[in-house]
Amino acid sequence: DAQPPVVIYTPAISMKLTDYDEFVARTEPSETVDVSARVSGYLESIEFSDGQDVAEGEVLARIEKTEYQAIVDQAQANIDVWKAKRELAQQTIDRNKDLLAENAISQSEYDKSSAALKEASSQVVAAEAAARRAMLDLEYTTVKAPIAGRTSRTRITRGNMVSGGLGPGTMLTRIVKDSPMHVYIDVDEQTMLEYKRRVRKNGNEPTSGSLRDANIQCYLQLQDEEGYPHQGWLDFAESGLDAATGTIRIRATFDNEDRLLQGGYFVRVRIPRGEVQAFTLVPEQAISIDQSDRVVTVIADDNKVEQRVVKLGPRFGEMRAILSGIEPEEKVVFKGLVRIRNGMTTQPELGDITGMLPEESPMGKQPETKDEPSTAASGDDV
Repeated sequence: DAQPPVVIYTPAISMKLTDYDEFVARTEPSETVDVSARVSGYLESIEFSDGQDVAEGEVLARIEKTEYQAIVDQAQANIDVWKAKRELAQQTIDRNKDLLAENAISQSEYDKSSAALKEASSQVVAAEAAARRAMLDLEYTTVKAPIAGRTSRTRITRGNMVSGGLGPGTMLTRIVKDSPMHVYIDVDEQTMLEYKRRVRKNGNEPTSGSLRDANIQCYLQLQDEEGYPHQGWLDFAESGLDAATGTIRIRATFDNEDRLLQGGYFVRVRIPRGEVQAFTLVPEQAISIDQSDRVVTVIADDNKVEQRVVKLGPRFGEMRAILSGIEPEEKVVFKGLVRIRNGMTTQPELGDITGMLPEESPMGKQPETKDEPSTAASGDDV
């Protein structure tokens, strides 16, 4: 008699894992400023190096200030002139009040002295405003970093003429703040609704438009990295759906203290779909396709096999979560499937799947995309 076929099986494994959504996203600095000249003049000095970390308010460059100092001195002198005229006009009108009461001057002469006082007072205000403007221009000859961050290359060297004013000035450099780093992700409507419900679950208003209250953590992977070692959180969502793409843009923030992330990187981001939960796992190659159904072959106590229709969950590396149809510890065939059919007696041998198992940790191997298993995998032989 023919011997029953040998099949390799494993018990269905129960593990506590987290289901994740996976996205391709792009990094963007949390702040970016183009540092430009605000006054015109010769660039006297550059006081930063290319790629230097600078503090907010740190001096970056100096523009020749001799002309602007002269304008300030002139404006201060103009204030003194008009203050003297105001004092004289005040003395005049004080005398004219008594003279007008004695009918020693006409009302017209008194009105002229009153107008002179008003003019002098107004000119003092105008001169003080001009002086403040001149002081600002003088202050702008010292170019300071408006934010803390890292400079780019120097766009112009000392000795050159730079332009300022109310319009765009000559660009000196660019400063980017890359700690924290923002990551922008486009998600579909269904995913966004799920995140919104998590805001509501935490007792917050679902119409607030903020994901920050949901406290949803996420994980990032660079192109040359294994796993997802960078941890951040979702903190913002755009106010509306993009009708052209059917997506809404959300933002994640990462501390980026090691400054490894830079703006413009394409990265992979995984966002947990919920809390840690128990999943029943079987090897991906144990899943077969029967028309539109997904089938797993189970070994009964009498070594006969039974095909079960199952509902698939997320994939964790080489393992697949089974949402229904299989219970933990049931013997699942994952090699030798092509030799058997439903109800056949087999010779089961326990296989080793230790290297296939994900780590039971949110920072371990995470679920992959929920695509369907290939038919080729189900035909692996012993």
